[in-house]
Amino acid sequence: MLSSFFTVFQKGFILFIMMAVGYVCGKTGMVTKRGAQQITSVLMYVVAPCLTISSLQSIIGEVSLGSLLITGGLSVLALTASILVSMLFFRNSIYERKKVLRFAMAYSNSGFMGIPLVEAVLGSMGVAYAAVYNAIFNLFVWTHGLKIMNSKQRIDLKSIILNPGLIGLMIGLPLFAFSYKLPNLIAVPISSLASLNTPLAMIVVGSFISKVNLKELFIDFDLYKASFVRLLLIPLVTFALMVPFQFDHTLATTILLLSCAPTAAITAMFASQFGGDAKLASKSVALTTLFSMLTMPLFSMLAQHFL
Repeated sequence: MLSSFFTVFQKGFILFIMMAVGYVCGKTGMVTKRGAQQITSVLMYVVAPCLTISSLQSIIGEVSLGSLLITGGLSVLALTASILVSMLFFRNSIYERKKVLRFAMAYSNSGFMGIPLVEAVLGSMGVAYAAVYNAIFNLFVWTHGLKIMNSKQRIDLKSIILNPGLIGLMIGLPLFAFSYKLPNLIAVPISSLASLNTPLAMIVVGSFISKVNLKELFIDFDLYKASFVRLLLIPLVTFALMVPFQFDHTLATTILLLSCAPTAAITAMFASQFGGDAKLASKSVALTTLFSMLTMPLFSMLAQHFL
């Protein structure tokens, strides 16, 4: 059991080394705030769809369409549970803090942190399941999440349908369903772009953390409370929901790893864009990311032995 913990810890530490590079790049100005936003756009609108398509291409003939549909249903269940748990906390906090902290608890960094770890631990099959989860995740973020951050914001149906998580799935899923493999002329560039996900994502997260005053990071009790919910309570609830069922091990482990990822980086982006407390959001991303180095291997170990 300890060996599996240290195996995942080692993989997580590799990601943190890449994140440290991003931190240094952010501190030295090599990656500016504008630069991080531009890299994020490339990740969201180019790399993420390519990663989804490439992952689905790699498991043609190995995973059934039914398994992907089950993944979608399980993703809805996990995200709904996450939202319900988050609503139990910070009821008496002022609205500006409450909306940011609840968003931070409900939504994990399943794309930038979750997918790299899933890829390292479970390979392309796990990434394919993760792609389905992230498509559902984006639907929740651009509906429920948007309403949390700005209750007056109208939900744009076009932005929901054309969000990055769904674009790759809308292209890759039909190809997967009909077992059509793309020719190398197209498949190789897509695969090469997909391979950029892990290093670029870690650099962005690291540069993001570099903008946070570390002295202020450890003095806000609400952040510890939110971190406990995000990194321990919500994954435990997700784990408990899956234990009674005989789900495929890779599928269940993927959902659990994504649910125990730290606070989503989009928390700070939404807070900044919609007039929330961007500083509080940034600190929640930073603190949960630091603590997740211990908690994510723990839940990976639990999944390996009990799911």
